Amino acid sequence: MMTGINDKLFFGANVSHSEHDDFLLQRQQQVISAAKVCFSRSGFHGASMADISRESALGAGQIYRYFSSKELIVMETIKSIAQNWRLFLIQHLPAQQSTQDIINADSPFWQHWPSQDRKLLLEMYSEASRNESVRTILAQQEQLLLAELAAIFRAQQPDIDPTQRANRIQFLLLLVDGVACRAFVDSDLDQREMQRVNGVLSQHLFG
Repeated sequence: MMTGINDKLFFGANVSHSEHDDFLLQRQQQVISAAKVCFSRSGFHGASMADISRESALGAGQIYRYFSSKELIVMETIKSIAQNWRLFLIQHLPAQQSTQDIINADSPFWQHWPSQDRKLLLEMYSEASRNESVRTILAQQEQLLLAELAAIFRAQQPDIDPTQRANRIQFLLLLVDGVACRAFVDSDLDQREMQRVNGVLSQHLFG
């Protein structure tokens, strides 16, 4: 990150359009990265612009060059979380041969989705329950996810009926969303019962 460069000097310098765009993108990513830290600690509504300013090492005036409001920072952060969640599932979900790792929040599967991202995911789902714009963002990412998973699973399981394949994908997504929204915050789940449920689910989905 280019934290040592004064924005006024940069914008007044003789720089190319490409360099200008790269600088803006770096600054925006710097703000969003800082916002994720703040939002994972205090939530979208609990974190303040002052918190984001301190975390990003940018003054409030600098931040407002790139984002006109905290609401815009929240929305851009949510877009980033939703996209990362989609990419995570595309990369890791097709490799699963049972539901064992999916329903175990401490499994290698979930180790690729670190603690900060877990908190942000829960915060995003909570915000979606009351914000239509957030629901639209999630719906767009889900449509992309469904299409990409369908292509991957079709290549892996060409003989399975398309309707059955689509139903399996939907069920797996329900499962990962349920674990993300429940198991991450509930340490009292009955592990023996979880193992029983895993046996039933794996036989149904992969048997």
